[in-house]
Amino acid sequence: MKRILAITLALCLLLCGCGAKTEPAPTEAVPATEATAAPETQPTVEETVPETTEPAPAYFNPLNGQPLDEPYTGRIFAVTISNIHDALPHYGTMEADILMEMFVNHSIIRDLALYTDVTKAEAIGSVRSDRLMFNQIAKHYDAIIADAAGSDQVLNDARNKNVNRLMIDTSGTTDYSVRNTKRAFTFQPESKFEHSLFAKGPGLVEYAKQKGFSVTQPEGKEYNLRFREDGTPADGETANKVTVSFTFRGSKKDTTMVYDAALGKYVYNQYGKAMVVGDTQDPECFTNVIVMLADITRDSIYHTADFVNGGTGYYACGGKIIPIFWGADDETSPFWFKTADGAPLELGVGNTYMAIAPQDSPVTFE
Repeated sequence: MKRILAITLALCLLLCGCGAKTEPAPTEAVPATEATAAPETQPTVEETVPETTEPAPAYFNPLNGQPLDEPYTGRIFAVTISNIHDALPHYGTMEADILMEMFVNHSIIRDLALYTDVTKAEAIGSVRSDRLMFNQIAKHYDAIIADAAGSDQVLNDARNKNVNRLMIDTSGTTDYSVRNTKRAFTFQPESKFEHSLFAKGPGLVEYAKQKGFSVTQPEGKEYNLRFREDGTPADGETANKVTVSFTFRGSKKDTTMVYDAALGKYVYNQYGKAMVVGDTQDPECFTNVIVMLADITRDSIYHTADFVNGGTGYYACGGKIIPIFWGADDETSPFWFKTADGAPLELGVGNTYMAIAPQDSPVTFE
């Protein structure tokens, strides 16, 4: 802000000149040599203080839009998480940048959590086995998967796709996993062994190094996500509740994302309850909600999706929703998202829930 320069002398002369004219009182003459000269008056100048502003961030997290102190050169880690009601609550999902939900085989629905910094999550899970669709997503994001093994068909597929996998299924505790058979469950009083495996985020990175996997990527790798501080669609319809009914050949599962204005996020609701994370009991909630309606088929018993050709869907943020379409440039490129007019979709800065649902799955909002 520019400051005004105040010139004191000019102001004084102006004020004096505004009064009535009067004759000066007679005074005794003073020799010129003894006359006292009036001190020279300099304009009073107020010092201009430059306004200080914080420099704009130069680097950003490619999966959540948060500012970073340096370029992101890490590798994405993906963890397979059980999402049946017997396995709840989830652990470590609020440290993930993206949480994807999908049918993986028959009526089994699971989540896949993507992390730019998996070391932030002390425990993640419960962890279950790998699936074909997880392998597909890992290739799109060049992610390292942590899982609890898998069938021969799935593991052969991972090898053929050159997916980097960390099999963490152990009966006890390691540097990268733990069996917690005494954890408290939302829907059952006693633990089941199959739902007691958890990944240790910091240990996964070291385990990947031991396996010889690269844990870095070149600076500037494109992940096809765009962000702005407030991602609320200006022309969106009201969507304080968004319900996705995952439907596939007689199997059906509802997920409802409920907008909480106080949080500025959508709370994950399923099985008739609002989800909380197991270690903190805080709401399991997301800034962005993306619904991807995909062409999903089965290979044997396992689901696969046509991510390259993509499809239509919806984007919700801030209690508003708009239609979108999505796809991928090829099988090794991250998903892209566009608005109905073809512009790149801009998400709100924060984490994202993605529902990958069959094309005929009903989506309702209110």
